Amino acid sequence: MKNRDELHLGDIEKAMNNRFENLSSQVSQITESEYVKGNIDYLSALRTKPFLLLAGISGTGKSRIVKEMAYASCPDEGDLRKDKTSPGNYCLVEVKPNWNDSTELLGYETVLDGGNYHLTKFVKFLIKAMQHENVPFFVCLDEMNLAAVEQYFAEFLSILESRKDVNGTIKSEPLIPAAIFNKYDNKLFKELFPSKEKQEKGTSYTIDKDKIAPCSNATYEKLREEGLRIPRNLIVVGTVNMDDTTYQFSRKVIDRAMTIEMNEVNLNDMFDIEKPDALSYREDVVDKGLFFAPFAQSNNVLQQMNNDERELLTEKIKATIGQTDADGTTTPDSLEAILGKTPFRIAYRVVNELILHFYALRCWENKDTEFVELYNKALDNILMMKVLPRIEGNEDLVKEPLAQLATWTEVTYPKANAKIIEMRERLERSHFTSFWP
Repeated sequence: MKNRDELHLGDIEKAMNNRFENLSSQVSQITESEYVKGNIDYLSALRTKPFLLLAGISGTGKSRIVKEMAYASCPDEGDLRKDKTSPGNYCLVEVKPNWNDSTELLGYETVLDGGNYHLTKFVKFLIKAMQHENVPFFVCLDEMNLAAVEQYFAEFLSILESRKDVNGTIKSEPLIPAAIFNKYDNKLFKELFPSKEKQEKGTSYTIDKDKIAPCSNATYEKLREEGLRIPRNLIVVGTVNMDDTTYQFSRKVIDRAMTIEMNEVNLNDMFDIEKPDALSYREDVVDKGLFFAPFAQSNNVLQQMNNDERELLTEKIKATIGQTDADGTTTPDSLEAILGKTPFRIAYRVVNELILHFYALRCWENKDTEFVELYNKALDNILMMKVLPRIEGNEDLVKEPLAQLATWTEVTYPKANAKIIEMRERLERSHFTSFWP
């Protein structure tokens, strides 16, 4: 017969298990609108561009938020929910300090064993995303700047900028050319789409294409025809810590990413026992449209707008972003007037993504918001995600631009203004400043 302590411990364990079951059941009670409200900054950034940097001190949940989004959007489709600890539309890639080229991500051609192409976890995940084109697929590049991003991520960054709208979908140039999938046809096909017999027994076998799932066949045929391109449903999120062990980002990287800072810590959340576990599958899967960028190019966005709003947006961008004309005159009271003669000057890419971001907010978050209010919010976000992360240096380089930006943002762009005040305080203390703490 069990003693009193054993019975007491058993009761506690049973109560805890019941509690965990109750918490899990609450996940479905979070409505889609509540989910959007709690993740609005991340979702609006992803709908602008599917490459996001989450920056901040260690332990603030940067990697966790990526996994939460994968759980929220993962449907009960195929084997995507096979693993309770990690959804099938999520891939964690741990960046190593010794990465100095793209082979760790994109693989490489080898002459061993008669020649082959080495497929990485990253490449296989992209091909898996091709098989579930209506499901958001998330890659988390953990500790992304432990190595020099410009070295191991250069090809992806360049191909990312090649995305364009083609027949109602977003396509990029190939990351891996079609010739590779034709050259090593049989070997790569076996590796990517093994038979159930091989998966279970680990034995060799002869491919019988009639026994391969149709989607697998169609996927490999597409690889043969087009090569491996960035799937439209792929979202890449890099987590970033800025300290003595990491690399700084070049303006090339910052220019191609959406940046969100995560330095706020709310300890009350840890003790909220009624808060559902976000790392669980949902019965009511969050709409995939919340994660997908509708367009890649501003021209397509402008075509969707009515004439009045398009004209308002054109005039507002000319006035706020500005330009320097051939005769040397600059649009007064604009970003160009402040940054035009500095290394931090912005160009077409930032304007393109400002328009994309405005459209994302207009179509989804604030359908009834007045134009000026929505534009100011969009530009405030772009200042935080695209412009201020570019600015760093000593007093001689940044003191005057930051002072002018502080005045320029004071009334209309509150988030950017608060960040500029922080950067100026750091400059005064250390005689050097940057966006990163």
